Amino acid sequence: MKNRYFVIFMILSSGLLTAQNGFSDILAAGVEAGERFSNSYMTPAAEAFNYNLSSGWYDDAKVLKPGKFKIQLKAQATFSPSDRKSFILDPEEYEEIIQRSYDNTNNPPANIEVVFGDGSSSPRSVATALGENVMNQQLIIRSREATTGFLLQEDVINLPNGIGNEGLDVIPTAFIQVGVGIGAGLELKGRIIPEVTIDEAKTDLYGVGLQWELSQLLSSDQNGFPLNISVLGGLTRLNASYDFEDGAVVDGENQSIETKINSFNFSAIVGTNRKVLNFYGGLNYNLGNTQTDLLGTYSFNSNTVIFPVAATVEDPFSVDTNVSGFLGTVGAKLTLGAFNVSADYTFGEFSTASASLFFRI
Repeated sequence: MKNRYFVIFMILSSGLLTAQNGFSDILAAGVEAGERFSNSYMTPAAEAFNYNLSSGWYDDAKVLKPGKFKIQLKAQATFSPSDRKSFILDPEEYEEIIQRSYDNTNNPPANIEVVFGDGSSSPRSVATALGENVMNQQLIIRSREATTGFLLQEDVINLPNGIGNEGLDVIPTAFIQVGVGIGAGLELKGRIIPEVTIDEAKTDLYGVGLQWELSQLLSSDQNGFPLNISVLGGLTRLNASYDFEDGAVVDGENQSIETKINSFNFSAIVGTNRKVLNFYGGLNYNLGNTQTDLLGTYSFNSNTVIFPVAATVEDPFSVDTNVSGFLGTVGAKLTLGAFNVSADYTFGEFSTASASLFFRI
Protein backbone atom coordinates (compact mmCIF):
# COMPACT_ATOMS: atom_id res chain seq x y z
CA MET A 1 0.00 0.00 0.00
CA LYS A 2 1.26 3.50 -0.79
CA ASN A 3 2.64 5.67 1.97
CA ARG A 4 0.17 8.45 2.62
CA TYR A 5 -0.41 11.74 4.32
CA PHE A 6 -3.55 13.73 4.74
CA VAL A 7 -3.70 15.74 1.55
CA ILE A 8 -5.87 18.65 2.60
CA PHE A 9 -3.21 20.60 4.44
CA MET A 10 -0.79 20.42 1.52
CA ILE A 11 -3.15 21.20 -1.34
CA LEU A 12 -2.07 24.85 -1.40
CA SER A 13 1.62 24.20 -0.95
CA SER A 14 3.70 25.32 -3.90
CA GLY A 15 2.62 22.54 -6.22
CA LEU A 16 2.90 19.80 -3.61
CA LEU A 17 -0.15 18.04 -4.94
CA THR A 18 1.24 14.51 -4.74
CA ALA A 19 -1.70 13.25 -2.73
CA GLN A 20 -1.76 9.66 -1.59
CA ASN A 21 -4.80 7.42 -1.41
CA GLY A 22 -6.02 5.04 1.26
CA PHE A 23 -6.41 7.21 4.36
CA SER A 24 -10.03 6.16 4.56
CA ASP A 25 -8.89 2.63 5.39
CA ILE A 26 -8.52 3.73 9.01
CA LEU A 27 -12.31 3.33 9.14
CA ALA A 28 -11.72 -0.41 9.32
CA ALA A 29 -11.15 0.23 13.03
CA GLY A 30 -14.64 1.73 13.31
CA VAL A 31 -15.99 5.26 13.01
CA GLU A 32 -15.28 6.29 16.62
CA ALA A 33 -11.70 5.01 16.54
CA GLY A 34 -11.16 6.55 13.10
CA GLU A 35 -12.39 9.93 14.29
CA ARG A 36 -10.15 9.80 17.37
CA PHE A 37 -7.09 8.99 15.27
CA SER A 38 -7.96 11.68 12.72
CA ASN A 39 -8.21 14.33 15.44
CA SER A 40 -4.76 13.50 16.79
CA TYR A 41 -3.25 13.18 13.31
CA MET A 42 -4.75 16.25 11.66
CA THR A 43 -5.00 18.92 14.37
CA PRO A 44 -1.34 20.11 14.32
CA ALA A 45 -1.45 20.63 10.54
CA ALA A 46 -4.77 22.45 10.79
CA GLU A 47 -3.27 24.79 13.39
CA ALA A 48 -0.11 25.36 11.34
CA PHE A 49 -2.04 26.20 8.19
CA ASN A 50 -4.30 28.57 10.10
CA TYR A 51 -1.34 30.49 11.49
CA ASN A 52 0.22 30.55 8.03
CA LEU A 53 -2.86 32.08 6.43
CA SER A 54 -3.13 34.75 9.12
CA SER A 55 0.39 36.02 8.34
CA GLY A 56 1.73 38.29 5.62
CA TRP A 57 -0.99 40.92 5.63
CA TYR A 58 1.34 43.91 5.98
CA ASP A 59 4.84 45.05 5.05
CA ASP A 60 4.65 48.65 6.25
CA ALA A 61 2.75 50.76 8.76
CA LYS A 62 2.16 53.38 6.05
CA VAL A 63 -0.84 52.93 3.77
CA LEU A 64 -1.06 53.76 0.08
CA LYS A 65 -2.19 57.20 -0.99
CA PRO A 66 -5.70 57.43 -2.50
CA GLY A 67 -5.82 55.83 -5.94
CA LYS A 68 -2.41 54.17 -5.61
CA PHE A 69 -2.21 50.44 -6.28
CA LYS A 70 0.26 47.64 -5.52
CA ILE A 71 0.42 43.98 -6.48
CA GLN A 72 2.51 41.44 -4.60
CA LEU A 73 3.70 37.89 -5.04
CA LYS A 74 3.96 36.47 -1.54
CA ALA A 75 5.59 33.26 -0.32
CA GLN A 76 5.32 32.01 3.24
CA ALA A 77 6.59 29.07 5.25
CA THR A 78 5.29 28.03 8.67
CA PHE A 79 7.63 26.03 10.86
CA SER A 80 6.41 23.00 12.78
CA PRO A 81 7.43 22.62 16.44
CA SER A 82 9.00 19.23 17.14
CA ASP A 83 6.31 18.29 19.65
CA ARG A 84 3.58 18.73 17.01
CA LYS A 85 5.11 16.29 14.55
CA SER A 86 4.05 13.24 16.52
CA PHE A 87 1.55 12.08 19.11
CA ILE A 88 1.40 9.19 21.55
CA LEU A 89 -0.84 6.37 20.38
CA ASP A 90 -1.92 4.01 23.15
CA PRO A 91 -3.26 0.70 21.77
CA GLU A 92 -5.18 0.09 25.00
CA GLU A 93 -7.21 3.27 24.50
CA TYR A 94 -8.16 2.16 20.99
CA GLU A 95 -8.85 -1.32 22.29
CA GLU A 96 -11.38 0.16 24.72
CA ILE A 97 -13.00 2.28 22.01
CA ILE A 98 -13.22 -0.57 19.52
CA GLN A 99 -14.49 -2.98 22.19
CA ARG A 100 -17.26 -0.53 23.04
CA SER A 101 -18.16 -0.11 19.37
CA TYR A 102 -18.13 -3.88 18.88
CA ASP A 103 -20.37 -4.47 21.92
CA ASN A 104 -22.93 -2.08 20.43
CA THR A 105 -23.29 -4.29 17.34
CA ASN A 106 -25.20 -7.54 16.96
CA ASN A 107 -21.97 -9.49 16.53
CA PRO A 108 -21.26 -12.63 18.57
CA PRO A 109 -19.58 -11.85 21.95
CA ALA A 110 -15.87 -11.32 21.45
CA ASN A 111 -12.83 -9.76 23.10
CA ILE A 112 -10.91 -7.10 21.18
CA GLU A 113 -7.13 -6.88 21.15
CA VAL A 114 -5.14 -3.99 19.63
CA VAL A 115 -1.36 -4.08 19.22
CA PHE A 116 1.25 -2.53 16.98
CA GLY A 117 2.58 -4.45 14.02
CA ASP A 118 5.51 -5.75 16.06
CA GLY A 119 3.17 -7.15 18.70
CA SER A 120 3.77 -4.43 21.30
CA SER A 121 0.86 -2.89 23.18
CA SER A 122 2.98 -0.17 24.84
CA PRO A 123 2.17 3.44 23.88
CA ARG A 124 4.51 4.91 21.27
CA SER A 125 5.05 8.01 19.21
CA VAL A 126 3.55 8.01 15.70
CA ALA A 127 3.47 10.70 13.02
CA THR A 128 0.99 13.52 12.77
CA ALA A 129 0.37 15.08 9.35
CA LEU A 130 3.44 17.26 10.01
CA GLY A 131 5.88 14.47 10.83
CA GLU A 132 7.06 11.07 9.70
CA ASN A 133 7.31 7.57 11.09
CA VAL A 134 10.86 6.31 11.48
CA MET A 135 9.57 2.98 10.21
CA ASN A 136 6.22 1.95 8.81
CA GLN A 137 3.70 1.69 11.62
CA GLN A 138 0.76 -0.68 11.71
CA LEU A 139 -2.08 -1.42 14.08
CA ILE A 140 -3.34 -4.97 14.31
CA ILE A 141 -6.90 -5.42 15.54
CA ARG A 142 -8.01 -8.90 16.56
CA SER A 143 -11.32 -10.23 17.75
CA ARG A 144 -11.42 -13.48 19.73
CA GLU A 145 -14.46 -15.52 20.68
CA ALA A 146 -15.30 -14.56 24.25
CA THR A 147 -15.45 -18.11 25.63
CA THR A 148 -12.89 -20.10 23.69
CA GLY A 149 -10.45 -17.35 22.70
CA PHE A 150 -10.67 -18.56 19.11
CA LEU A 151 -9.45 -15.95 16.61
CA LEU A 152 -12.46 -14.64 14.70
CA GLN A 153 -10.90 -11.82 12.68
CA GLU A 154 -7.63 -9.94 12.30
CA ASP A 155 -7.27 -6.58 10.56
CA VAL A 156 -3.98 -4.86 9.74
CA ILE A 157 -4.13 -1.08 9.36
CA ASN A 158 -1.19 0.87 7.95
CA LEU A 159 -0.91 4.20 9.75
CA PRO A 160 -0.37 7.23 7.47
CA ASN A 161 2.87 9.19 7.35
CA GLY A 162 3.12 12.99 7.33
CA ILE A 163 4.81 15.60 5.19
CA GLY A 164 8.13 14.84 6.89
CA ASN A 165 8.15 11.62 4.91
CA GLU A 166 8.26 13.80 1.78
CA GLY A 167 11.29 15.72 3.06
CA LEU A 168 9.30 18.78 4.16
CA ASP A 169 9.73 20.56 7.47
CA VAL A 170 7.43 23.53 6.82
CA ILE A 171 3.92 24.36 5.62
CA PRO A 172 4.52 26.54 2.52
CA THR A 173 2.02 28.79 0.76
CA ALA A 174 2.19 31.23 -2.14
CA PHE A 175 -0.45 33.65 -3.38
CA ILE A 176 -1.09 37.02 -5.01
CA GLN A 177 -1.93 39.97 -2.77
CA VAL A 178 -3.08 43.41 -3.88
CA GLY A 179 -3.67 46.73 -2.15
CA VAL A 180 -5.33 50.00 -3.11
CA GLY A 181 -5.45 53.33 -1.27
CA ILE A 182 -9.05 54.44 -0.77
CA GLY A 183 -8.51 57.66 1.18
CA ALA A 184 -9.08 58.67 4.81
CA GLY A 185 -5.89 56.85 5.75
CA LEU A 186 -7.31 53.51 4.57
CA GLU A 187 -5.86 50.79 2.36
CA LEU A 188 -8.02 47.94 1.08
CA LYS A 189 -6.20 44.64 0.60
CA GLY A 190 -7.08 41.39 -1.11
CA ARG A 191 -5.40 38.03 -1.63
CA ILE A 192 -6.39 35.25 -3.99
CA ILE A 193 -5.59 31.93 -5.56
CA PRO A 194 -8.16 31.11 -8.26
CA GLU A 195 -9.59 27.61 -8.13
CA VAL A 196 -6.92 25.12 -9.15
CA THR A 197 -7.58 21.46 -9.98
CA ILE A 198 -4.74 18.96 -10.25
CA ASP A 199 -5.71 15.31 -10.53
CA GLU A 200 -8.14 14.65 -7.66
CA ALA A 201 -7.14 17.76 -5.67
CA LYS A 202 -8.95 21.09 -5.88
CA THR A 203 -8.35 24.31 -3.96
CA ASP A 204 -9.02 28.03 -3.92
CA LEU A 205 -8.10 30.86 -1.56
CA TYR A 206 -9.34 34.39 -1.08
CA GLY A 207 -9.03 37.04 1.58
CA VAL A 208 -9.82 40.66 2.31
CA GLY A 209 -8.21 43.10 4.72
CA LEU A 210 -8.36 46.76 5.71
CA GLN A 211 -5.46 48.81 7.12
CA TRP A 212 -5.96 52.20 8.77
CA GLU A 213 -3.01 54.52 9.33
CA LEU A 214 -3.29 56.30 12.68
CA SER A 215 -0.09 58.32 12.50
CA GLN A 216 -1.78 60.92 10.30
CA LEU A 217 -3.95 61.75 13.31
CA LEU A 218 -0.94 62.26 15.56
CA SER A 219 0.89 64.89 13.52
CA SER A 220 -0.15 67.50 11.01
CA ASP A 221 3.31 67.25 9.44
CA GLN A 222 3.60 63.57 8.53
CA ASN A 223 6.96 64.03 6.87
CA GLY A 224 8.42 65.10 10.20
CA PHE A 225 6.88 62.30 12.23
CA PRO A 226 9.52 59.58 12.77
CA LEU A 227 7.15 56.60 12.82
CA ASN A 228 4.05 55.35 11.06
CA ILE A 229 1.40 53.63 13.14
CA SER A 230 -1.59 51.68 11.86
CA VAL A 231 -4.08 48.95 12.67
CA LEU A 232 -5.26 46.16 10.39
CA GLY A 233 -7.89 43.46 10.19
CA GLY A 234 -7.85 40.61 7.68
CA LEU A 235 -9.78 37.44 6.85
CA THR A 236 -8.46 34.56 4.73
CA ARG A 237 -10.60 31.66 3.52
CA LEU A 238 -9.23 28.42 2.07
CA ASN A 239 -11.42 25.76 0.46
CA ALA A 240 -9.84 22.46 -0.49
CA SER A 241 -10.98 18.98 -1.44
CA TYR A 242 -9.51 15.67 -2.49
CA ASP A 243 -11.32 12.70 -4.01
CA PHE A 244 -10.14 9.30 -2.82
CA GLU A 245 -9.83 6.22 -4.89
CA ASP A 246 -11.44 3.21 -3.24
CA GLY A 247 -9.29 1.94 -0.40
CA ALA A 248 -7.99 -1.58 -0.10
CA VAL A 249 -10.37 -2.29 2.78
CA VAL A 250 -13.10 0.28 2.39
CA ASP A 251 -14.94 0.45 -0.94
CA GLY A 252 -17.61 3.01 -1.68
CA GLU A 253 -18.74 5.96 -3.74
CA ASN A 254 -18.05 9.70 -3.82
CA GLN A 255 -15.35 9.40 -1.18
CA SER A 256 -13.63 12.71 -0.52
CA ILE A 257 -12.16 15.00 2.09
CA GLU A 258 -13.26 18.61 2.22
CA THR A 259 -11.58 21.29 4.30
CA LYS A 260 -12.61 24.87 5.02
CA ILE A 261 -10.19 27.18 6.84
CA ASN A 262 -11.19 30.62 8.12
CA SER A 263 -8.33 32.68 9.56
CA PHE A 264 -8.83 36.12 11.12
CA ASN A 265 -5.95 38.49 11.89
CA PHE A 266 -5.99 41.72 13.90
CA SER A 267 -2.75 43.72 14.07
CA ALA A 268 -1.25 46.87 15.56
CA ILE A 269 1.70 47.96 13.40
CA VAL A 270 4.54 50.42 13.78
CA GLY A 271 7.20 51.22 11.17
CA THR A 272 9.94 53.67 10.29
CA ASN A 273 9.31 56.45 7.80
CA ARG A 274 12.27 56.48 5.41
CA LYS A 275 12.58 56.59 1.63
CA VAL A 276 14.60 53.43 0.89
CA LEU A 277 14.98 51.01 3.80
CA ASN A 278 12.29 50.69 6.43
CA PHE A 279 11.73 48.42 9.39
CA TYR A 280 8.38 47.44 10.81
CA GLY A 281 6.89 45.36 13.58
CA GLY A 282 3.49 44.33 14.78
CA LEU A 283 1.50 42.68 17.53
CA ASN A 284 -1.04 40.30 16.01
CA TYR A 285 -4.01 38.38 17.34
CA ASN A 286 -5.02 35.32 15.33
CA LEU A 287 -8.40 33.64 15.53
CA GLY A 288 -9.15 30.72 13.24
CA ASN A 289 -11.20 27.64 12.55
CA THR A 290 -10.61 24.57 10.40
CA GLN A 291 -13.34 22.08 9.57
CA THR A 292 -12.47 18.87 7.76
CA ASP A 293 -15.19 16.45 6.66
CA LEU A 294 -14.76 12.88 5.49
CA LEU A 295 -17.56 12.52 2.98
CA GLY A 296 -19.04 9.79 0.85
CA THR A 297 -20.25 6.24 1.21
CA TYR A 298 -17.92 3.65 2.74
CA SER A 299 -18.92 0.04 2.14
CA PHE A 300 -17.38 -2.80 4.12
CA ASN A 301 -17.91 -5.73 1.78
CA SER A 302 -15.14 -7.88 3.28
CA ASN A 303 -14.96 -8.87 6.92
CA THR A 304 -13.45 -6.51 9.46
CA VAL A 305 -13.56 -6.68 13.25
CA ILE A 306 -16.23 -4.00 13.55
CA PHE A 307 -18.02 -4.88 10.30
CA PRO A 308 -17.95 -8.71 10.02
CA VAL A 309 -20.83 -8.55 7.56
CA ALA A 310 -21.60 -6.11 4.76
CA ALA A 311 -22.19 -2.59 6.11
CA THR A 312 -22.28 0.95 4.78
CA VAL A 313 -21.32 4.20 6.50
CA GLU A 314 -22.12 7.60 4.98
CA ASP A 315 -20.21 10.84 5.76
CA PRO A 316 -18.46 9.19 8.71
CA PHE A 317 -17.11 12.15 10.66
CA SER A 318 -15.99 15.76 10.85
CA VAL A 319 -12.91 17.17 12.59
CA ASP A 320 -13.14 20.73 13.90
CA THR A 321 -10.07 22.70 15.05
CA ASN A 322 -9.99 26.16 16.62
CA VAL A 323 -6.92 28.33 17.20
CA SER A 324 -6.34 31.66 18.90
CA GLY A 325 -3.34 33.51 20.21
CA PHE A 326 -1.00 36.46 20.05
CA LEU A 327 1.98 36.62 17.71
CA GLY A 328 4.72 39.16 17.05
CA THR A 329 6.14 40.24 13.69
CA VAL A 330 9.41 41.97 12.76
CA GLY A 331 10.42 42.78 9.20
CA ALA A 332 12.14 45.04 6.71
CA LYS A 333 11.20 46.55 3.34
CA LEU A 334 13.53 47.81 0.62
CA THR A 335 12.11 50.35 -1.85
CA LEU A 336 13.70 50.60 -5.29
CA GLY A 337 11.56 53.05 -7.18
CA ALA A 338 8.27 51.38 -8.04
CA PHE A 339 9.59 47.98 -6.95
CA ASN A 340 9.72 46.77 -3.37
CA VAL A 341 11.11 43.72 -1.60
CA SER A 342 10.06 42.78 1.92
CA ALA A 343 10.76 39.99 4.38
CA ASP A 344 9.47 39.37 7.88
CA TYR A 345 9.22 36.77 10.59
CA THR A 346 6.16 36.13 12.72
CA PHE A 347 6.95 34.29 15.91
CA GLY A 348 4.57 32.35 18.11
CA GLU A 349 3.44 28.77 18.72
CA PHE A 350 3.81 28.24 14.96
CA SER A 351 6.32 30.72 13.52
CA THR A 352 6.10 31.92 9.91
CA ALA A 353 8.67 33.45 7.56
CA SER A 354 7.24 35.61 4.78
CA ALA A 355 8.77 37.30 1.73
CA SER A 356 7.27 39.33 -1.08
CA LEU A 357 8.18 41.06 -4.31
CA PHE A 358 5.84 43.80 -5.47
CA PHE A 359 5.47 46.98 -7.43
CA ARG A 360 3.32 50.07 -7.01
CA ILE A 361 1.37 52.04 -9.56
